[in-house]
Amino acid sequence: MSRTLSSLVLAGFLSFIPLEAVDYDGEKSFLLETRYDVCVTPPQVDDALQKGIRVIDLKKAGELHGQKAYFYDAREKRHFQKSRIKGAKPVHFDVSKAEYIVIELPKAKEEPLVFYCYGESCANSYEAALAVRKLGYSNVYWFLNGFNEWSEKGYPVE
Repeated sequence: MSRTLSSLVLAGFLSFIPLEAVDYDGEKSFLLETRYDVCVTPPQVDDALQKGIRVIDLKKAGELHGQKAYFYDAREKRHFQKSRIKGAKPVHFDVSKAEYIVIELPKAKEEPLVFYCYGESCANSYEAALAVRKLGYSNVYWFLNGFNEWSEKGYPVE
C-alpha cells in the first residue's frame, strides 16, 4: 500500500517539472508537457445528441468517407501534419477567443461534416462540431472513436 502511494506521489511530483520557463520581468511562465491524446474535458455524448450532432462509429464514418463527406481533424497540429484521415482538413483552436475555428467549410449548410480527434477520450472534435452546428450546418457528425480507431483498422490515411 505505502509503495503504491509513494509511486503515485512521485509520479504526481514529476508531472509538474517544467520543461521550459520564460521570464517576463521577474515573473516566470512555465510550460508543462501534457499528453495530446487525452483531453481535459470528457466527451459529452448526450449533449451532442440534444444539440443535433450525430454521434457515429467507425462503420458509419467509413460510409460517409466513401460518400465524400467533409472530414475535419481536431487533433494537435503536429499530429495532423504527420498523418490524418485521407482528405481531412484541420480544425484550429483560437486561443484568443477560446473557440474552435473551421476554416474550409462548404457553402451548402446541408453537406455532411464529420469531426474527429484522437478517440473517445477526446472532446476537441465535439467542441468543433458544436461550433459548426451553431453556424447553421444541419448534417454534423461526431466520429467518437476518431483517428486512433480509423488508422488501427486500416482505413485510408495520408
